[in-house]
Amino acid sequence: MHKDLRTLPKVELHVHLDGSMRLATITELASALPEETAFPKDFDFKKAVTPPERCTLPEYLKAFDVTIAVLQTAEALERAAYELCEDVASENVQYLEVRFAPLLHLENDLSPREVVQSVLRGLKRGEEEFDMHTGLILSAMRNRSLEHSMEVAQLAAQFSSKGVVAFDLAGPERQHPPQIHREAIAMAQESGVNLTLHAGEGCCPEQIRAALELGANRIGHGVYLHKDPTTEALVVEQKIPLEVCPTSNLQVSGIMDSYADHPLKRYFDLGIPITLNTDNRLMSGVDLTHEYEVIVDTFGFHNEQIHQICHNGINAAFASNEIKDELRASLDAFFA
Repeated sequence: MHKDLRTLPKVELHVHLDGSMRLATITELASALPEETAFPKDFDFKKAVTPPERCTLPEYLKAFDVTIAVLQTAEALERAAYELCEDVASENVQYLEVRFAPLLHLENDLSPREVVQSVLRGLKRGEEEFDMHTGLILSAMRNRSLEHSMEVAQLAAQFSSKGVVAFDLAGPERQHPPQIHREAIAMAQESGVNLTLHAGEGCCPEQIRAALELGANRIGHGVYLHKDPTTEALVVEQKIPLEVCPTSNLQVSGIMDSYADHPLKRYFDLGIPITLNTDNRLMSGVDLTHEYEVIVDTFGFHNEQIHQICHNGINAAFASNEIKDELRASLDAFFA
C-alpha cells in the first residue's frame, strides 16, 4: 500500500454515537450530573469505558452504561454528534452514518423526538463546518420488547426525510433473534427506511440468515457468516454488504486470537462487498485509519484492493446518488 491512509477519502457506515465519545467530554458531562445520578468521586471513567481486549458481547456492552448516563440532555446529545463529526473529519471521512438507540436517552424527560432532533442538529452542524455528509441510523434494542422496536420504527419513519436513513437492531444476539421484531422491521421498510441489522457479531450465524429473510440491505459485522456455508453462498450471490469492524470483532467474536484470524479476507476474496468501520471508537480505542492500517499490515491489501473496499462503502451507503457520485469522484481522484 503506497497511499497515505490518513488522507484517504473514507466512508464509515457502522459507528455508534455512544461508543465513540471523547473521554474528556464524558468526564466533563459527568461532573455536571445532578447528585442523584452522579458517579462516585473516585470513579475511573477510562477503566469503565475500556472493555477487556477479549470479552463477550454483553461484557463489551457494559461500557455503554457510562456513556448513556451522560447523554441524557439535548445539549449533550448534540455535542456528542458534532464532536464525532469533527473527529472523523480529521482523518478525511467524507461520509458518516451514525447509529444510536434513541429510547435509551429519556431519563431527563426528553421526548423520543427531541432526542433524535438533538443528534440531527449536531450532525448538521458537523456537516456544515467540516464539509461532509452524514446520515442517522436509529437502533432498537433486540433484547427489549416489540413495543420498544415499534416505537423506534415509528421514529425512523417520522424522520426519514430529515436525516434518518435506516433502522437497526442492536444489543445481545443470543436468545434474541430478529424475528421477534418482524412487525417493527416491516413498519420501517414500508415507510421507505433502509434496514441494516447487527447479526453474527459474537455468535449465532443463523441470525445472519434471519436478517436476510427480513430484508436487510446490509449486515452489521457478519463475523460468523463462514460458519454457515449456505448463508455465506447466499450473501455472495446477493452481494450483501458487510459492515466489518476489525478491532471490535477481535474483541468480542470469541473466535479470533489475532487480526489474522478475521474472516474478512475470505469474504473479500469471495466477492462479498466488505466495508471497513470502527464500531466504537472509544471502547476499542481506534479510528478508521487504524482499521485500514490493520488490514494492510495483516493481509497485505494493496492500493487496488483498498480502492475496492472504499468503493464498497460508497455503494452500500444509504445516501443519494448525487452524494455517491461526489464521493466516488473524490476517491478516484485520490487514486489517480
